[in-house]
Amino acid sequence: MAKNSITVEDRLRKGDKQALEEVYVQYKRTFLSFFGSRTEGNVDLEDLYQDSVIALYQNFVLKNLQLKKGSLKTYLFAIGKNKLAASFKDKYTPLRQELGFAETFFELDETQLSIEQKKLIQGYIKLGEKCKEILRLYYYRGLTDKEIVEQTEYKDENTSKRNRSRCLKKLKTLIHGGTK
Repeated sequence: MAKNSITVEDRLRKGDKQALEEVYVQYKRTFLSFFGSRTEGNVDLEDLYQDSVIALYQNFVLKNLQLKKGSLKTYLFAIGKNKLAASFKDKYTPLRQELGFAETFFELDETQLSIEQKKLIQGYIKLGEKCKEILRLYYYRGLTDKEIVEQTEYKDENTSKRNRSRCLKKLKTLIHGGTK
């Protein structure tokens, strides 16, 4: 029983390859099932899982990680979620930069627009310049809050997010005439 009193986490911190293999085998099926049901077929789940397990192991060995909350499984899944999000960001950021997304607006044929689209345009026009700017940067240009902070006078990402949320709420009120 003395050998079993050493946790898998302790063994991982010591660089125990057998503990790494146990973690790998124990959570693989659940991980692949969880992420498989939440992603499209273009994501290599095996690679995502392997990268996540390697990151978990490195964090335990190199950073002497101590989990204060949650389980090893929860931590592994959080790594997977973050890696998946990063892969999407990396995938689309170069495309956005390559295309340039110039700040040009197209002349729209209003006869082709739905009633909702016309209300959206009318509501957007009524917004103040600051609201137009943050909504345009986030939704049209696809910038993250961090990138918005770098390009504007917002002091941090939370301020950018709060202002975007406030402006979006204002736009919804303008579109729905205060009914929503």
